[in-house]
Amino acid sequence: MKRVLLTLAVLAAMTMGLKAQGASFDSLMSDLPRPSAVEVSAPAPVDAAPKTSVTAAEREWLVLVFINGVNDLGILGYADKDINEMEQVGSSEKMAVVVEYGILGIDDETGRNLQFPRGSKTIYITRDADSSKITSPVIYPSNDADMGSEANLVRFVKRGLRKYPAKKVALILWNHGAGRLGISFDDVSKNYMEVDRLGAALAMIKGVLGRNIDVFATDACLMQMASVAYELGKSADVIVGSEEEVPGNGYQYTSLLGRLSADPSMGAEALGRTMVDTYGASYGSDATLSAIRTSALPGFVGALNNWVMAVKGDRAAFAAATDASVVGETSRFSQKESKDLIDYTEKVEAELPASQPVKAAGANLRNYLSNGLIIANVAKPANRKPYTKARGLAIYIPELQYNSANYEKLAFPGDSLWGDFLLAMMKERLR
Repeated sequence: MKRVLLTLAVLAAMTMGLKAQGASFDSLMSDLPRPSAVEVSAPAPVDAAPKTSVTAAEREWLVLVFINGVNDLGILGYADKDINEMEQVGSSEKMAVVVEYGILGIDDETGRNLQFPRGSKTIYITRDADSSKITSPVIYPSNDADMGSEANLVRFVKRGLRKYPAKKVALILWNHGAGRLGISFDDVSKNYMEVDRLGAALAMIKGVLGRNIDVFATDACLMQMASVAYELGKSADVIVGSEEEVPGNGYQYTSLLGRLSADPSMGAEALGRTMVDTYGASYGSDATLSAIRTSALPGFVGALNNWVMAVKGDRAAFAAATDASVVGETSRFSQKESKDLIDYTEKVEAELPASQPVKAAGANLRNYLSNGLIIANVAKPANRKPYTKARGLAIYIPELQYNSANYEKLAFPGDSLWGDFLLAMMKERLR
């Protein structure tokens, strides 16, 4: 989620979607196939990858932002603030910026009563200097107000692709995030996007586009996890997200779009780095964000599997890896079962003698993460946070109970040895 504070009056007035235990899904998504593992053999930079042929009418970039403010983020004005930031730059002949906008608002006259959405609307961002109101034109009004629906996301993207063809496409999903548990919580419909269903939606978008989305980013908390990236990685070249919470202000869209507008020739990896750089520059502390190269995900799984096998083949290493104090000392995030992967491997190996096979496997894994998978990373911890390090990728490590119902819906535990490793860890702890 984006981190915000609500007054007691607002809390009493609404039921938070983060507490929803179930979700209804649009019939459009009911038959979508589950995306399989990424099958790319080498982590070559995607900026060098050939693109499909283009016409003169195409822009360099289409930036699509799905803003779900049907919750406290809309009430507190963060959705409007970010659109006003976008309007400081606006669209151009080289870059189109399009937003799907749905919010819960507050009655302007009373300042107290909630204004429920009558639908969402698609906005074409134009430049203005007025930071107090949104002046960009609505290009498509919709009666569908469910901002927790993957089908609504797909429809929005398809509209943007048809109307504003571009050589490269960035899609940003803006809302609360809960890591492997999902994203885009709508407090009116009580719907949200589970990670496997979001993966299916991105696969549909890829089918319409005819190639991968160049950059998929989450302006939301806790989403840069191994299992999430692996689920979405077959449909996007670069994935940008945060290991920790994202402050309510989120991305700094004026500087982000300003840099892209000034250099629209930049490729997917360059835009990923720009997202990380501008985000980090906008916060003095309490900020984590990373960009990863999805073509490196298969190699990452291989390196992780080698580390797991080395640990399980060494009694002392397995004891250290499953020790509650070692896991507890690992840098964790606000979702306490989300741990920094690099920090975890280092904590385990610190308990072992030198020249262990586990240490060699760990060094190889960390090198691959830092130099193959992770394109850019910023970490500015705050003193009050439970994490001390955020090295670019989090991983699920349960403390007491392995959530197989949620976790095993994802491709990552099936295509890697991590799920089996967690089960062995839980068994060891119960002895």
